[in-house]
Amino acid sequence: MDQENKPIITVNNSYEIDITGFLKKLWLKRRFILITTVIFLLIGLFYAMIAPVQYTSTCTVVPQTGNRSGGSSLGSVAAIMGVNLGTAMMTEGTLSPNIYPEIIKSVPFTREIMKTEVIVKKSNGQPITLYDYYADKQYREFNLLGAIKKYTIGLPGVIISAIRGGNQSAIVETSPVVDSTNVFNLSAKERRVYNAIQGAIQINLNSREGSVTLGYTFPEPKVAAEVTDKIYNTLEEYVSQFKSEKLNDNLEFIEKSYETAREDFLNAQDRLSSFQDANRGLTTASARSMEARLRNEYDIAYTIYRELATQREQAKIAVKENQTILTLVNPPVVPLVKSAPRRSIIIVGFLLLGVVISVGWVLISPVFKAIKEEITE
Repeated sequence: MDQENKPIITVNNSYEIDITGFLKKLWLKRRFILITTVIFLLIGLFYAMIAPVQYTSTCTVVPQTGNRSGGSSLGSVAAIMGVNLGTAMMTEGTLSPNIYPEIIKSVPFTREIMKTEVIVKKSNGQPITLYDYYADKQYREFNLLGAIKKYTIGLPGVIISAIRGGNQSAIVETSPVVDSTNVFNLSAKERRVYNAIQGAIQINLNSREGSVTLGYTFPEPKVAAEVTDKIYNTLEEYVSQFKSEKLNDNLEFIEKSYETAREDFLNAQDRLSSFQDANRGLTTASARSMEARLRNEYDIAYTIYRELATQREQAKIAVKENQTILTLVNPPVVPLVKSAPRRSIIIVGFLLLGVVISVGWVLISPVFKAIKEEITE
């Protein structure tokens, strides 16, 4: 009678889930579930307490968009000449913000950030470079969580490093530079510092608002703001340098085109003048036709020469003027609230993980037990 009153849920007409049996299993194993959950809760509390405190400082910049005005007249002149200048010559040569993450990930950019001078708690008031901070552990606070990870998850790497101790030390002491093929060689120590800095840098592109957010995470709030400001300034230098190179290339191209157009204009002027002097007073149709053709050539040459002269002056002004490429709309501020660890989220996460694992084991363990019995039989 009790079996008939037991609630049954039918799924796809082929599987029956016994809700009462499911709850009964959980109730019988409630002690195991409770102990497992408490253990995970304690692990979460321990992890949240020993996780190093981090602060994140951010700034928001708005990149300058390329201006295509002023290129249309040169494009029309180039079309008359039968020359395709390409879109690169029609713009001011600004980099797309989509390239910014690749710039920040580059080795030359990161090396500039390594040179940032900061004052940390363990430097005794003396400025040190960011490279020194990450390369020399005497400047860093002891990280218990990092030590646990190093000798548990990272133990194979520690063993390999110990085996290769002699060679590793030789690699660390090298001072890599850029070779003749523009290939960067990083030492093992530089590679570790590079990875640490890249792991602390944040960049977020907001294509909807047209803004870029830069940030840096560090155990000390003031240093986080200082490095964020350095990242902004270095990025602006890179983008400005690219724009300057493009403007100089554009000016060089226009200068060459201007000299060619000037020579063509003077030649057309000489041909027209010579023909008019030699055929003064002639009224034949062939003479008038030749004069009209020479005058058309002269007009075209003069139009091209005049437009290129205008573009030449505009290009010179563009090279000389100092424009801001990245407009800083929200400068870096020393953070007052830590960004990590988020202890409440960590504790709740471990608590839920303990519940899921314990309940899952209660439901799956009978299956494993049945399989084991079948194998032994």
